Amino acid sequence: MSLGRTARVAPDSWYLAQLKPGGLDRAILNLERQGYESFMPLREETVRRAGQWRRIVKPLFPGYLFVKVADDRRNWRSINATCGVSRLVALEAGRPTQVAPNIIAALKLRLQDDGRVQAPPDLAAGDRVKVISGPLADKVAEIEGIPEQGRIYVLLELMGRYTRAELPASHVERCLPESMPRPM
Repeated sequence: MSLGRTARVAPDSWYLAQLKPGGLDRAILNLERQGYESFMPLREETVRRAGQWRRIVKPLFPGYLFVKVADDRRNWRSINATCGVSRLVALEAGRPTQVAPNIIAALKLRLQDDGRVQAPPDLAAGDRVKVISGPLADKVAEIEGIPEQGRIYVLLELMGRYTRAELPASHVERCLPESMPRPM
């Protein structure tokens, strides 16, 4: 298993496993013992704890783990019975749903060497984003401009006024358009 990285092996199918609370490490270890590869993309986030800002690394999809299953090893019972795994996600009864290969490929393309996912490369002026790292963490903003690769200008509401700030593009993630009123 790799947190944010995987070894190169023949292309097989990826599935999404829902984890039991606190079961990540146990699931990774036991899936690896059974010969399954797993994938957990990570992201860095800034949180406020005990009055101080701290940078932490968190799963991109908390409570879930991607599991690679060879086409000839589709034994769903063994994966569902793995310690730490609650179940494989199934949109239809009787069979887990395969994760589209382009989703896994897109996630892996955005991985940094340390296993963290980079900001989407296609951010553009007008996009709504949530700040996930730094002193402005948890604020919702609108991208005002992209002066250079890796940096962005955002407009965010602070104390009743819209303020411009410059941030690394890796400190934001795209969010839904309804999250923030447009500046006047």
